[in-house]
Amino acid sequence: MGTGDFICISMTGGAPWGFRLQGGKEQQQPLQVAKIRSQSKASGSGLCEGDEVVSINGNPCANLTYPEVIKLMESITDSLQMLIKRRVDARFLFLEDLSHLPYLQHLLGDTSLLIATLANQLMS
Repeated sequence: MGTGDFICISMTGGAPWGFRLQGGKEQQQPLQVAKIRSQSKASGSGLCEGDEVVSINGNPCANLTYPEVIKLMESITDSLQMLIKRRVDARFLFLEDLSHLPYLQHLLGDTSLLIATLANQLMS
Protein backbone atom coordinates (compact mmCIF):
# COMPACT_ATOMS: atom_id res chain seq x y z
CA MET A 1 0.00 0.00 0.00
CA GLY A 2 3.01 2.27 0.04
CA THR A 3 4.04 4.71 2.74
CA GLY A 4 1.58 5.77 5.35
CA ASP A 5 0.79 6.59 8.92
CA PHE A 6 0.02 3.96 11.54
CA ILE A 7 -3.03 4.71 13.66
CA CYS A 8 -4.61 2.80 16.54
CA ILE A 9 -8.40 2.60 16.37
CA SER A 10 -10.43 1.52 19.43
CA MET A 11 -14.11 0.62 19.71
CA THR A 12 -16.13 -0.82 22.57
CA GLY A 13 -19.56 -2.29 23.10
CA GLY A 14 -19.40 -5.35 20.88
CA ALA A 15 -20.66 -6.06 17.39
CA PRO A 16 -21.98 -4.78 15.09
CA TRP A 17 -18.92 -2.59 14.55
CA GLY A 18 -20.20 -1.00 11.34
CA PHE A 19 -17.54 -1.79 8.75
CA ARG A 20 -16.80 -4.38 6.06
CA LEU A 21 -13.37 -5.75 5.17
CA GLN A 22 -11.91 -7.06 1.92
CA GLY A 23 -8.68 -8.77 0.87
CA GLY A 24 -6.64 -11.36 2.69
CA LYS A 25 -3.76 -13.72 2.09
CA GLU A 26 -5.64 -16.02 -0.29
CA GLN A 27 -6.49 -13.03 -2.49
CA GLN A 28 -2.89 -11.78 -2.35
CA GLN A 29 -4.27 -8.41 -1.22
CA PRO A 30 -3.78 -6.52 2.02
CA LEU A 31 -6.74 -6.61 4.38
CA GLN A 32 -8.54 -3.30 3.90
CA VAL A 33 -11.64 -1.50 5.10
CA ALA A 34 -14.06 -1.71 2.17
CA LYS A 35 -17.09 0.09 3.61
CA ILE A 36 -18.08 1.99 6.74
CA ARG A 37 -21.73 2.24 7.77
CA SER A 38 -22.85 5.76 8.64
CA GLN A 39 -23.56 6.52 12.30
CA SER A 40 -21.82 3.33 13.40
CA LYS A 41 -19.09 2.66 15.96
CA ALA A 42 -16.61 2.54 13.08
CA SER A 43 -17.67 5.90 11.66
CA GLY A 44 -17.21 7.52 15.06
CA SER A 45 -13.83 5.89 15.69
CA GLY A 46 -11.89 7.54 12.88
CA LEU A 47 -11.69 4.40 10.74
CA CYS A 48 -11.70 5.23 7.01
CA GLU A 49 -12.51 3.33 3.86
CA GLY A 50 -9.25 2.19 2.28
CA ASP A 51 -7.39 1.83 5.60
CA GLU A 52 -5.14 -1.23 5.66
CA VAL A 53 -5.67 -3.40 8.73
CA VAL A 54 -2.29 -4.35 10.22
CA SER A 55 -3.55 -6.07 13.38
CA ILE A 56 -6.77 -6.84 15.21
CA ASN A 57 -6.54 -7.00 19.02
CA GLY A 58 -2.80 -7.62 18.71
CA ASN A 59 -3.14 -10.37 16.09
CA PRO A 60 -1.15 -9.56 12.91
CA CYS A 61 -3.32 -9.77 9.79
CA ALA A 62 -0.72 -9.99 7.01
CA ASN A 63 -0.82 -13.80 6.81
CA LEU A 64 -4.51 -14.30 7.57
CA THR A 65 -7.05 -15.42 5.00
CA TYR A 66 -10.37 -13.62 4.84
CA PRO A 67 -12.20 -16.53 6.58
CA GLU A 68 -9.59 -16.45 9.37
CA VAL A 69 -10.18 -12.71 9.81
CA ILE A 70 -13.95 -13.26 10.01
CA LYS A 71 -13.42 -15.97 12.65
CA LEU A 72 -11.18 -13.61 14.62
CA MET A 73 -13.73 -10.78 14.39
CA GLU A 74 -16.54 -13.09 15.54
CA SER A 75 -14.52 -14.03 18.63
CA ILE A 76 -14.38 -10.41 19.84
CA THR A 77 -17.05 -9.75 22.42
CA ASP A 78 -16.57 -6.21 23.77
CA SER A 79 -13.41 -4.30 22.86
CA LEU A 80 -11.87 -3.98 19.40
CA GLN A 81 -8.44 -2.48 18.83
CA MET A 82 -7.09 -2.20 15.32
CA LEU A 83 -3.73 -1.00 14.14
CA ILE A 84 -4.29 0.45 10.71
CA LYS A 85 -2.08 1.94 8.05
CA ARG A 86 -3.43 5.01 6.30
CA ARG A 87 -1.95 6.17 3.02
CA VAL A 88 -0.10 9.45 3.24
CA ASP A 89 -0.91 10.30 -0.36
CA ALA A 90 -4.68 9.86 0.04
CA ARG A 91 -6.32 12.76 -1.78
CA PHE A 92 -9.75 12.78 -0.12
CA LEU A 93 -11.26 12.16 3.29
CA PHE A 94 -14.89 11.13 2.93
CA LEU A 95 -17.01 12.18 5.87
CA GLU A 96 -20.18 10.28 6.68
CA ASP A 97 -20.77 12.42 9.72
CA LEU A 98 -19.38 15.73 10.88
CA SER A 99 -17.54 14.32 13.89
CA HIS A 100 -14.34 14.06 11.83
CA LEU A 101 -14.18 17.77 10.95
CA PRO A 102 -11.86 18.63 13.89
CA TYR A 103 -9.51 15.84 12.77
CA LEU A 104 -9.56 17.16 9.21
CA GLN A 105 -8.83 20.67 10.43
CA HIS A 106 -5.91 19.37 12.51
CA LEU A 107 -4.59 17.47 9.49
CA LEU A 108 -4.77 20.45 7.14
CA GLY A 109 -3.65 23.12 9.59
CA ASP A 110 -5.13 26.61 9.63
CA THR A 111 -7.83 26.13 7.05
CA SER A 112 -10.85 27.22 9.06
CA LEU A 113 -12.51 28.85 6.04
CA LEU A 114 -12.19 25.63 4.04
CA ILE A 115 -13.55 23.58 6.96
CA ALA A 116 -16.46 25.96 7.51
CA THR A 117 -17.32 25.87 3.80
CA LEU A 118 -17.15 22.07 3.75
CA ALA A 119 -19.32 21.82 6.86
CA ASN A 120 -21.93 24.16 5.37
CA GLN A 121 -22.04 22.14 2.15
CA LEU A 122 -22.38 18.85 4.01
CA MET A 123 -25.21 20.15 6.20
CA SER A 124 -27.24 21.67 3.37
